[in-house]
Amino acid sequence: MTDSVAYDYVKLVLEEEFLATYLRFSNQGILHYELTNILEVCAPLIRGLDEDDRFLKYEVIGTIADYLQEV
Repeated sequence: MTDSVAYDYVKLVLEEEFLATYLRFSNQGILHYELTNILEVCAPLIRGLDEDDRFLKYEVIGTIADYLQEV
């Protein structure tokens, strides 16, 4: 998965699964910053994996949830 595809994938998962947080980040003007941080945390999961893998989505959701609890 290329960096731009990975970014778009993480953005989509954040928007679909954490809509209130996505909107808050967007309204505060920090969406790109937070997505970059989330992508960095998710990088080991995403590298070399297929975005159609449903288990990848579950892992990314869990990683985002963990990230959001720490923020």
